[in-house]
Amino acid sequence: MAKQIPFFSLERQYKNNKKKFDDCVIKILESQKFIGGEFVTNFENKFSSYTSAKHTISCNSGTDALLLALKALNLQKDTIVLTTPFSFIASSSEIVALGSHPVFIDIDEKTYNIDPNKIRQWIENNTVQKGDTLLHNTTGYPVAGILTVDIFGQCADYENINKIAKTHNLWVVQDSCQSIGAKDTQNRPAGTQADISCFSFYPTKNLGAFGDGGCCTTNNDKLAALLTQLKNHGRTTHYNYQRLGINSRMDAIQAEILNKKLDMIDELNKKRREIAQIYNEQLSDIPFLQLPQEQNGTHVYHQYCLQITNNMINRDEFMQKLRDIGVGANVYYPKALDEFPFLNTEPRLKTGCPISTNLTKTIVALPIWPELEKKEILYVCDCIKQVTNSFAVIKGERAKIQPAHPE
Repeated sequence: MAKQIPFFSLERQYKNNKKKFDDCVIKILESQKFIGGEFVTNFENKFSSYTSAKHTISCNSGTDALLLALKALNLQKDTIVLTTPFSFIASSSEIVALGSHPVFIDIDEKTYNIDPNKIRQWIENNTVQKGDTLLHNTTGYPVAGILTVDIFGQCADYENINKIAKTHNLWVVQDSCQSIGAKDTQNRPAGTQADISCFSFYPTKNLGAFGDGGCCTTNNDKLAALLTQLKNHGRTTHYNYQRLGINSRMDAIQAEILNKKLDMIDELNKKRREIAQIYNEQLSDIPFLQLPQEQNGTHVYHQYCLQITNNMINRDEFMQKLRDIGVGANVYYPKALDEFPFLNTEPRLKTGCPISTNLTKTIVALPIWPELEKKEILYVCDCIKQVTNSFAVIKGERAKIQPAHPE
């Protein structure tokens, strides 16, 4: 009978740390301090120390973190934000929610992050600089900023992105929801590369809570104070409301769980990198698979995504064959954001993103949760080789790829 390797599982992590996690929950229940308070403050301080950010402002999801960041930067109606089409929807939906317009800039074909060269090209071809303001030629809308995403656990190219932002007086928001523990080319932790960085602690993330959770990090004192107000109904003190805010507070159970997991994150990320290395070693000889490439600093592999480069092989058929023999596989992402009509808020701002569009049809994500055992990882590799050999399209002949021989 074939083994079953789920695409993702938290079962072993919980069993391995059951007493530690159970004690966290019991401690909060006994304290009766469920929202805010010392447990949340302790986590914020610890997270700031880990990311080397001056301020951490907790909230209740990564989506809220993005919304709060855009509100704190005073994103106005009918302004433009340059962003990536290859991401979870929250990196664009919150731009639209504030009445602004996402302009989708295609990705780098190796890292899958937004391509700084394409940002430059779009600015050169579509805008004019008037003083401190960058204006779109056709609509007259000002460009407010750039919203990046550290996709799959690898930082975007912030050295070049920040140069562009500085040249044109743009802010940068960094969506680091998948990259806790990653470092950029200058060895800086994810969460310090932008005016505001945003994190999600959804349970499947590298640093995952037992429910929803998120935060913003920043080195700017004024932005930190504003974010703190905005997440709590726009108030500075009890019933002292200064502006329109939202209710987005982290609860104490999530904060305390995250406190414990933050002690584990480097080891968990190390295991993800070890799994990725095994995949790289075992799958590198398969000619129609493009494996992830570590280009910008240290990758923490929130997802391990390979790409099928032979157009005679149907991605969905390939993935289903893996599932049929017990290997969980998934697609991130099945549709590029520039293909959603409601995110294309202004026809005159429509761009083409062929790299992203092609990737949505060819990408496959493999299991990479840290508690996988080596023999299970090698089994996944053997299954991929078995499926590969079922496609007789490599140079017109059946592939002859050796199994991994699990220990």
